[in-house]
Amino acid sequence: MMKTRYLRWALIAICCFFKLFAHAQCSLVGWASQNGGVTGGGTATPVIVSTYDALKTAITSSSVKVVHISGTITIPSGGRISFQDQSAKTIYGLPGSKLVSNDLTKDGSGIIYVKRVSNVIFRNVTFVGPAAYDTDGWDNMTIDNSTNVWVDHCDFQDGMDGNLDIKAAADYISVTWCKFSYNKTPVAGGSGGSDDHRFSNLFGSSDGATGDRGKLRITLANCWWAQGCKERMPRVRFGKVHLVNNYFNSTVSNKCIMAGYEADLLIEGNVFENVKNPIDLMDNTFTAITQKNNLFTNTSGNTSGSGAAFTPPYTLTADPASSVKALVTAGAGATLTTPDCGSTGTTQIALTTTATPVAGGTITSSARIAALSTVEVSRVYPNPTHGNTTINVTLAKDEQTIIRLFDAQGKLVKDLGVVRSETEGTQQLTYNFSGQTPGLYFVSFMTNKGAISTYKLLID
Repeated sequence: MMKTRYLRWALIAICCFFKLFAHAQCSLVGWASQNGGVTGGGTATPVIVSTYDALKTAITSSSVKVVHISGTITIPSGGRISFQDQSAKTIYGLPGSKLVSNDLTKDGSGIIYVKRVSNVIFRNVTFVGPAAYDTDGWDNMTIDNSTNVWVDHCDFQDGMDGNLDIKAAADYISVTWCKFSYNKTPVAGGSGGSDDHRFSNLFGSSDGATGDRGKLRITLANCWWAQGCKERMPRVRFGKVHLVNNYFNSTVSNKCIMAGYEADLLIEGNVFENVKNPIDLMDNTFTAITQKNNLFTNTSGNTSGSGAAFTPPYTLTADPASSVKALVTAGAGATLTTPDCGSTGTTQIALTTTATPVAGGTITSSARIAALSTVEVSRVYPNPTHGNTTINVTLAKDEQTIIRLFDAQGKLVKDLGVVRSETEGTQQLTYNFSGQTPGLYFVSFMTNKGAISTYKLLID
């Protein structure tokens, strides 16, 4: 009877857990899921490229549907790739690959220009620019006049004019689990007048671009504006933009989200930490800004919205802001190891203490229930426990896992941290649960490869 009751609570907690992480990594969410969604190149045989010429040929060829980038590819001066007038294509960066531009001239800069495409996926691609320089040059990636584009798990660094701009009536775009940063010193003296143009993302090019009205429907979910970002995270004109569960922590920030002309912004469940002006109202020419359930830590400047923003036509349940930092810092960027986001390794996790194991202890693996990945598990013992508990975490190479403690109702009790591995091996962690209220708990693990495991733990 007791065992049955525990199992019932375990299943309830797992359901709560999956509700809490309703938009798991690598699931298409947001605006790009509308208007027919995004499938990209599907199961077409990938063309693997490792040189600039091969990359350009594969991207510009409409007959190539899946491109896999291998190694570091340097874009030559003036070699920005024009990806235009195509549909149904996937561009994926193999682990460790990079697209690099070192050109600081107005016309020779930029990595890829995307125009008039539809049903396209960019995933796990790392873009490295030459540094911010205000000469009205090119971004790492620019998306113009395109529909149903999904940019997922990409890493944008040091774009000259910007990291990722979306404009010219582009529509139905989702940007998920991406990281934006500036690591290089900005170049002063540009013709545009700014000596520090670390301006990450521009949505809508000008107040006079009225063709954007009714377009620029964009979702930004689980993204990270990291160190070095100064402004435009993003700056929005005209668009209906949904920002959900993103993390902002650039200590050099001047402005984060910038509400420009006719911007309609829904800002929910985000975390702003050590930043200035989390929500910049600019000239008060926006349409509406709704901010709800956001977390502001050591910020200065405006945090308020104004008016009622649009209601999304899709379902996207925001995670609690308290869980966002750990989730995003573990998963955002080019962190994937396989094109379909599956795990190529095995995660083995054992919870032990110095006491003798109690017979009949049970483990519930939500990874098995969800069929997300194969996870080998060990017993949790003793049951109950009340003192120091050691967690041995064996991870594959380049794997990460978030460790959390939930109560029996599925409420997050404590973030226990993020474990990372540069090489395959075991790490040993110790936690003291002696001060925890007695009862049934679940220790949960969510890896950057999509595996989720939940282990029952009784604390007396």
